[in-house]
Amino acid sequence: MKLRTLLVCLLCLQGAFLPAQTIDFNAVRSAEQLRAGVQSFHRGFFNDAWVSLEKAISYQPSNALAELWLGRAQWKSGYEQEALRTWQQALDSGKGGPLVRDWVDVVTLRRGLGAELAGPSTWVVSAELDGQARGAYPFRRPTSVRPRPDGSFWVAAFGSNEVLHFDANFRLIETLRGGLAGFDRPYDVAEAPDGSLFVSEYGANRISRCDARGEKTLTFGKTGSGDGELLGPQYLAIDQRGYLWVTDWGNARVVRFTLDGAFVQSITGVGGPTGIAAFEDRLYVADRPGKRVLVYDLNGNWLATLGEGTLQAPEGLSFSPAGTLLVADQNRILECDLDRETWTVRGDASAHARRLVQQASTVNGDVLGADFDQNKILLLSDVTSLYSGLAVRVDRVNSVKFPEVYADIAVENRYGRPVAGLALANFILTENRAPVQAPVLVAANTQVKNIDVVLLVERSPALETYRDDAVQAAADLYRLVTPAGRLASVSASERPLREADFGQTRLRFQRDSFQTAPAAAWRFDLGARLAGDTLISSVGAARRAVVFLSSGSLGQRPFSTYSLLEIAAYFRNNAIAFYPVIFGAGAPDEDLSWLAAATGGRVFAASAAGGIQEVVRTLQARLGPIYTIRFNSVTPPDFGDRYIPLEVQVTVQKVSGRDEAGYYAPATTGLASH
Repeated sequence: MKLRTLLVCLLCLQGAFLPAQTIDFNAVRSAEQLRAGVQSFHRGFFNDAWVSLEKAISYQPSNALAELWLGRAQWKSGYEQEALRTWQQALDSGKGGPLVRDWVDVVTLRRGLGAELAGPSTWVVSAELDGQARGAYPFRRPTSVRPRPDGSFWVAAFGSNEVLHFDANFRLIETLRGGLAGFDRPYDVAEAPDGSLFVSEYGANRISRCDARGEKTLTFGKTGSGDGELLGPQYLAIDQRGYLWVTDWGNARVVRFTLDGAFVQSITGVGGPTGIAAFEDRLYVADRPGKRVLVYDLNGNWLATLGEGTLQAPEGLSFSPAGTLLVADQNRILECDLDRETWTVRGDASAHARRLVQQASTVNGDVLGADFDQNKILLLSDVTSLYSGLAVRVDRVNSVKFPEVYADIAVENRYGRPVAGLALANFILTENRAPVQAPVLVAANTQVKNIDVVLLVERSPALETYRDDAVQAAADLYRLVTPAGRLASVSASERPLREADFGQTRLRFQRDSFQTAPAAAWRFDLGARLAGDTLISSVGAARRAVVFLSSGSLGQRPFSTYSLLEIAAYFRNNAIAFYPVIFGAGAPDEDLSWLAAATGGRVFAASAAGGIQEVVRTLQARLGPIYTIRFNSVTPPDFGDRYIPLEVQVTVQKVSGRDEAGYYAPATTGLASH
């Protein structure tokens, strides 16, 4: 404070000996409103930011920075059409650059039917993990690759007797060799819900269960053709009921075990069983000599045969995120739409692979393949993604502890799918093109475990008939969410209210959530908007969700103030998933189902098995786009008056994206950053 006072005095004395200068007060006011708008934006007050930024432009129409930030505030507020209009005006007047054009393209794509109309994409080899390359970890004869939800993946290296764990950047995380007993030609890996690993050992004719350190905790199966015996076990699958299935190549059958190793049954007469995959209530088995895929129910009853006349030598099977069957067929990857029973060649790796034996979809939408003969793992990507790049966005900056700064950075593909598995090495952060100091990846999107949930309660006469059940659902939600997250509630009433704030006791939460009287004129749009406001203004990285207790109807005036598209955009652009829970036997309104799907949520029936527990399990598993990075600023803050540009570049494999944003230091900060 003394330094600032001294500087002011010196400036005043200097001014006494200088000619009078004209001060552009409109420019000063515009700069003040820009600062207020940017700070409001980073606090999650997007409407306040919108007002301030419009004032900044009114004072100084040439303020290009204010115009670009206005578009950001409008977009985050759910008003995408207004944001596009603002950005387009900036482009037309020469104030916007390539990044603005890129965001116009991304938002336009997501607003339209781009993802739906894109059609089947073609996968091409975009990267290779070569087990024989100089400087690489030496592995031989990979037979299986199994992606994980965090972007990493397991590799069964048949030739070098090990199971390897790599991250999304192909960096080796750990090596498992089966403890003192070791692995004898490991062929496949299956990860159980509890995190344990099952490994098929082709050379030993057994299955091993391993703990997180790779130590064997159980082995079962022995050489032979009797019940529970194996001859050359290959691929593994765990079905939805918790059984382990094994393709027993030497005995031409498929064998089912419990996860504790007890024999259950065999499916015989398969021919030459190789790949296997369990999906919903079906089991799919590749018969390589028969050039087909056999379909069974989970009791082993044959149901159908797929691919005859199309497949040549099918081996590894897996399922895409869309529920289509993927087959490694020589060096091709074929996709089967099970509803239409149509086949499409999605990728041909003949120019890169000699024998592609297995493939699987990653959480990022790519495909990993195991090339047995060339000792390689191939990454195949949608050809359009290699050219369109990533969508990177500086979502929020917290500079309260300046020069220590926290930046929340959203990383998605062009269609809004979060990108998982990134490390600090994937990010480059600069301030006005100067590298920041001491960057640390505080939290990757896969590491965020805490959740923020708002319970939105429909206060209608229709739901009131299920009041006791709804109150019990609220109690269950409180019990399941609060140990690792926070819960608030909002009433969707005629005048929606925030009934219970984060941190309320269970009894008060239950009481307050239903205290507003039911009304036929209840308002869904106002309630949904208030629920979103509650989540966005909360501090800290968390997975966000709105759980809506509903009769299935949206009432008389569901979208009088905010349209369905605006609510969807508001939720989606702030990573909020919407989960309606329907009471009663009626089908939910189509708009409810659409809103859930558009925001990455899902509709649940209150009477369904699992109840609220299944809702919480689903929202906990949902992946968000935010990575949090802490760094030290290299820019003098000028008492918080200087706009500090922040540039972010993200690169993973051959795909990249960037954003340019900025922030202000606190007003109490001095001239230097240290």
